[in-house]
Amino acid sequence: MPKIIQYATKDYDFISEVARFFEVSPQELSSLHTKRADLLPEQTLKFETESKTKFHNLFYAKLNSEEGEEIRRVYKKFISDIVYPIFEESIVYQAFPSFRIHLPEDQAIHYWHWDSDPDHMHPPWEINFQIALTDIRDTQATWIESVPGLGDYAPIEMGTGEFVIFDGNRCEHGNKVNKTGKTRLSFDFRAMRYTRYNPEYTLVSATKKNKFVIGGYYSLFEEKKNV
Repeated sequence: MPKIIQYATKDYDFISEVARFFEVSPQELSSLHTKRADLLPEQTLKFETESKTKFHNLFYAKLNSEEGEEIRRVYKKFISDIVYPIFEESIVYQAFPSFRIHLPEDQAIHYWHWDSDPDHMHPPWEINFQIALTDIRDTQATWIESVPGLGDYAPIEMGTGEFVIFDGNRCEHGNKVNKTGKTRLSFDFRAMRYTRYNPEYTLVSATKKNKFVIGGYYSLFEEKKNV
């Protein structure tokens, strides 16, 4: 079952950094479709284009420049302070979260799936995390079944300052058409215990074709030792 956890946005201020990237205020992120209408796709999105919009291009360009230094630092701190204690041992984790934008009258993800299915090919044992950058409600949300194969889909609803842990590796999940009139922004990433990591795993990620290895799709966070 998904588990929603609160965190202190003042200590892990992803929201202000994302707002800065798009040159809007944090309060305006849910109106990004109007505040940055210049970035809207010209056609309805589909699986092949959902992560290649002008919103994505701008976000990743800034992330990978000097402007992204602070948000990269915040993410590593989030992994160290919040994610690592959940496992309490060395972990591998997605090197940086995937940026998701769920525009009104469209979907962030167009293909209902589980991450280890034949199209997405993630290795087993991953645990999914989603961080809310705006409030997430109803048709904005990721909908997921409670256990693999049950098909009892329910929305993962959160407010800013919350993240969720869920078994997206095995449980089918996806998005509905956003009928809320507001944009949803979120990050999602995956982590697993290092003892479950397989450096010989040969498949690659569906979108960016990264190998599921440390130095590729994953980074390593090593267990903290008491001295």
